[in-house]
Amino acid sequence: MPLFGQSAQQPRYGDDSELFEMGYPGEGICLPQPSPELSAEDIVHICMDSLAKNDEPRANAGLEVCFDFSSDRCRAALGGSLENFINFASNPIFASMVNAKEWNVVSVGPVIAGSQTRGAMKTVLIDLKPESGRDRRFLWTLQQERRPPRQGCWIVHECIFVENA
Repeated sequence: MPLFGQSAQQPRYGDDSELFEMGYPGEGICLPQPSPELSAEDIVHICMDSLAKNDEPRANAGLEVCFDFSSDRCRAALGGSLENFINFASNPIFASMVNAKEWNVVSVGPVIAGSQTRGAMKTVLIDLKPESGRDRRFLWTLQQERRPPRQGCWIVHECIFVENA
């Protein structure tokens, strides 16, 4: 899974493969970024692992990673900025994913082919044990971006608490 706090010269994802771009020049800390080489399942793993250690390597880094992997539509629905996303994440449902004790993939749906109006889609169902409270199940829907600069990248279209679906 992603390794945080590494310089751009060090391996980025377990080995030296170029699975994703890393950035934030000048901050000295690199966080995962969307890349066409990452699968839909990789995105869920990156987001959930980042949320599980939300404040590593800096405060709200896990939420920042999730924001970076979110679609423009998803971002707009949550206010459009990282600050608004962090505020949204304090709601009890979403907050259960932050610093969760453990999580696991229950099932992965097939790729739904893209159309003239949207990219391919895929779902990933997860169970998690939050830091406190009862276990929860979330359905992540990912979509392959059709436009630059993230063309070909899987991004988070939505993440919903199954009980509310």
